[in-house]
Amino acid sequence: MMPNKPKSPWIKDIKIKALDLVSTDYTGNSPPTVFVGSKYINLKKANVGILSPLENKEEAWKYDNPYYWYNNSYDIKKIVELRANLINARKQQGIFDVRNSSKFLELAQEIAMSFRPTTIDVQLEKKLIPKINMDSIHLPFGPSGNIKSIEATENIKVNQKIEKVFYDTDLKAADAIVDLRKSVPEYQLSQLMSIGIMGLKKNRKLVPSKWSITATDDIISKNYINEIKNYNVINNYRLYFGNYFGNYYLILMFPDVWSYELFESSIPDNLPRPDSDVYTATDYENYDGRKSYADNTVGGYYAARLSLLEELKKLRSQASCLLLRYVTSEYSVPLGVFVVRQAVRKSLVSEKYEFNSKKEMLDFARNLVLTRLRYDINAQLKNSILLNRFNSQTKLNNFF
Repeated sequence: MMPNKPKSPWIKDIKIKALDLVSTDYTGNSPPTVFVGSKYINLKKANVGILSPLENKEEAWKYDNPYYWYNNSYDIKKIVELRANLINARKQQGIFDVRNSSKFLELAQEIAMSFRPTTIDVQLEKKLIPKINMDSIHLPFGPSGNIKSIEATENIKVNQKIEKVFYDTDLKAADAIVDLRKSVPEYQLSQLMSIGIMGLKKNRKLVPSKWSITATDDIISKNYINEIKNYNVINNYRLYFGNYFGNYYLILMFPDVWSYELFESSIPDNLPRPDSDVYTATDYENYDGRKSYADNTVGGYYAARLSLLEELKKLRSQASCLLLRYVTSEYSVPLGVFVVRQAVRKSLVSEKYEFNSKKEMLDFARNLVLTRLRYDINAQLKNSILLNRFNSQTKLNNFF
């Protein structure tokens, strides 16, 4: 897991409009967005929240649309300002309540399934306390308050494809996600999973948003992996390089069957020498996949793999892929793993280079990172399981 970056000094200047307008009662517009907290109460209950801004009903969807932010060049500050004004109106629920849903859970599920903003009237138990909730996995959001009462003031327009999945209690969650992925973005799919909308009826439960985000990325990725394994390997060596919000990705593709390795490093502004030690975490999977959770790079591992596999699927090819992520001080506030997905996607269309040999590509990679980030990647390359496997294979081939 990447170490937490210090908060940017401008954070304290962000105006949370909700605090000026809210005592305990307010009318909001859900984007639509729901959030399930990661703190289970005795592993039996969780806080379920409906997130809503207080204004701009017609544009409430902008508060929870990373694709729109990316395509319209929103900077970090603008995203944080948006998200900081999402009020989390929450209520404690039993994690298995979805099997015999309460009125509140039914409302939360309908909002998660809707395709346009919904006006809600809320009464909180207490006045809001100023706070911006931030995490390396999920998007930030603003103040949280416990609900005294909540209701929708208009009919909720539900996405019919999602509604069909909701009523199909014999459809597994993984199959539902793969099917819906054709028309529903991954960030909304993870919300559907967290609020218990999909899966076999006996298995449905509330899942913390933090967990459902990674699970969704993993499910979609595994489906893509099964597909690309039917394709031929790429016919040369390929290098990609790009950056989104100070998250730089060096992507190396080798003409071999599917495998994947990720290095994540934090690069300080005042690195004493190019070969200085920096914080680095790494995880790897071979052709047969992982047997356990990626404990070192956590959600970033699955988010980066998803965007990488999207490209291979598009190329109708498979490859062994080494990704090196370098986080700089430009990334001043954690915005969740949507940044990872978009950074990898952007890198795959920013700079692309092709080579005839592994040596040519690795030499170019060293010079590129040294020039752009003033960091020597030799130690990382030396510790790469993927590269060491290639070296061992070469020696065995020479022997035979």
